[in-house]
Amino acid sequence: MREARSLTRQAEDFFSAHPGVSLLALGSGEHAEAMDLSPLGLPATYLPAERNTDLVSQYLALNQFAFRGIGVPRWVLSDLYLMPGAIGLLRCPARMLKPDVRQHLGLADEDPAIGAAYYAAPSVTPGLFIGVSLLSFLPGTGAGAWVKLLTLSMLRAKRLRGVAQWDNPSVRVHTRLGPLRLVGRVPGGHEYGERTFVYESDLTDSTRVARAMARELSWVPTRTIAVTDLPELSSLLDRAEAGASVYLGPPGVQNGQVQLSEG
Repeated sequence: MREARSLTRQAEDFFSAHPGVSLLALGSGEHAEAMDLSPLGLPATYLPAERNTDLVSQYLALNQFAFRGIGVPRWVLSDLYLMPGAIGLLRCPARMLKPDVRQHLGLADEDPAIGAAYYAAPSVTPGLFIGVSLLSFLPGTGAGAWVKLLTLSMLRAKRLRGVAQWDNPSVRVHTRLGPLRLVGRVPGGHEYGERTFVYESDLTDSTRVARAMARELSWVPTRTIAVTDLPELSSLLDRAEAGASVYLGPPGVQNGQVQLSEG
């Protein structure tokens, strides 16, 4: 089995393939020194949210555009995103965005724009972050996976817990970082509770993450379940909550079937 390209080499290739894209972090100014602004050896720029209100407003507009009724309110963005943490951003010329997004923001082709963004919240458990919001408006580039990985690298995250829906295309992005260990249901419930689950990603094995990002991670499911089989998927979460080791592997869902390994 050949060695996967290092994460640094893969990231360099991503930016080389998409000239004009740059990596930023947006958060409270006091967090700048706590961030790794050379994630995977690549340069990142920290922008204090207090002095970059136009960029904050653009992120807010994009989040609400993407998530509609459950988009982040302004006070949540300030109090629970920017004050305790930082949002990772890929900035690009507006011409690279989807046309409907560019029109929604009212931007000219060469105006700077947010092409992709990821926010993971700090938790009380050291090294563990909680995935909150992933946005990508650069189709066909892999930007969603890269902004997620680079943001987590800037945060020095060791583990990630996130929320996803079985039938959501974002599952494919999440498994780009490696197999997802199923944790169970969302604490407190969720708007889409019957098709939603909590997963955990282990970020400590850089070789495995590199293989996953290169789509070269060997994964043979021991079981598949249709995304529409909600009773069986609910039973699967019962087992995960009871302590069973259940993993969802790359590409997450294929031909409508959740790709699983148990035991």
